[in-house]
Amino acid sequence: MSCTVCRRASGGFSLIVVLLMLLVVTVLALGAAQTSLVSERGARNDRDTEVAFQAAEAALLDAETDVLGPNLHSRQRLCLFSSQDVSAFGAGCAAAGNRRGLCAPAEPGTEPAWMTADFSADAGRSVAFGDFTGQAYLSADAAKGAYAGALPVRAPRYIVEAVRSHGGWKADHLQDASASGTRYLFRVTAIGYGTREETQVVLQTVLSKPEASPGCPS
Repeated sequence: MSCTVCRRASGGFSLIVVLLMLLVVTVLALGAAQTSLVSERGARNDRDTEVAFQAAEAALLDAETDVLGPNLHSRQRLCLFSSQDVSAFGAGCAAAGNRRGLCAPAEPGTEPAWMTADFSADAGRSVAFGDFTGQAYLSADAAKGAYAGALPVRAPRYIVEAVRSHGGWKADHLQDASASGTRYLFRVTAIGYGTREETQVVLQTVLSKPEASPGCPS
């Protein structure tokens, strides 16, 4: 009887050890799976952000062509960008015709246009990539159901805001404060989208156009 009891006790102890080992292995496997999922999600987010960043950079370059040229597209609007005349720029960013996305200078003490601008396509107050340059940027919305891969969900967009220049590059040199002496710079704000619309990157640059484009009034 005593030997039988010993064998039963030994078998019960072995079962407990095996169950504990299975529990440890399960916990380790779950931890490894969770780590793998987090790493995969992080890599996907990094790729998505990079797609949006590249799209925003492309929009800045497209805006540079729009403002400074050379631009031979039939819809080019180079003559609207003058360092002395920004009458084509509208409050809240113009939405009509070739003035679309041109934002008038903000009044002193108010938020600049880029902070309040509506970049959605439906609002019609920003410029989609290539609208005035004829350049193309492949995006998922333009692929018409084709496999999108790493394409942005929609084309990048930008606005151009007139900003008063308060001086040149010369040291201790301020600009003439009179209305006739006012000069303007052009601040471009571009937004790029990732493969998911909620992934967005906003970039800015400031363009100087001291001379009119060829064929435009100086």
